[in-house]
Amino acid sequence: MKYFNRIIIIINTALFLFVGGIFIAVSSTHVANQWLLNTMQNAINSLAGSDTAKIIAIRLAVFFTGLFFIFTALFTIFGNMEKRRSERTVVLESPLGEIMVSLGAIEDFSRVVKNQVNGVKDIKGKVISTRKGLRVTAHVTLFSDRSVADVTQEVQEAIIKYIQFTLGIANDIKPTIIVSKVIFRQKDEEK
Repeated sequence: MKYFNRIIIIINTALFLFVGGIFIAVSSTHVANQWLLNTMQNAINSLAGSDTAKIIAIRLAVFFTGLFFIFTALFTIFGNMEKRRSERTVVLESPLGEIMVSLGAIEDFSRVVKNQVNGVKDIKGKVISTRKGLRVTAHVTLFSDRSVADVTQEVQEAIIKYIQFTLGIANDIKPTIIVSKVIFRQKDEEK
């Protein structure tokens, strides 16, 4: 399916380059505009003055070319939808079959990490599945009573433990931590 999608993308790109080039040529020079009009007029004249078999053959060629472009566009849409759908799940193999885990379920690490690591006020996670593995990003709001480096390291370790335990995989996961804010801890927010 990968190769098929690449072929469709190449055809779409070539088609858009060709049509875009014609539009630019027609809009920029009088010679190109005159050439296009003469070509279209010659095609119309040859269709009007030719015999019935030639007209039917040309109409069939235009019809199948149109179908080809429509199917190319549809396959591009379906291929991209399938790619997005496969990127939102992680497939695990078990002796009884495949297990699909949604990335939303994995992104729930934020609740666990927030309760597990002291110094985290808020955390929002995003997990993306790629061919190379999982890409984990967490936006955190920290309290100022602890070192940012220490807290972020603990957050990274907690995320790695949670995801590896949840999925049962030993792949390397390198979460990216983005500190959105460091705030002062109020008395009523003490753990």
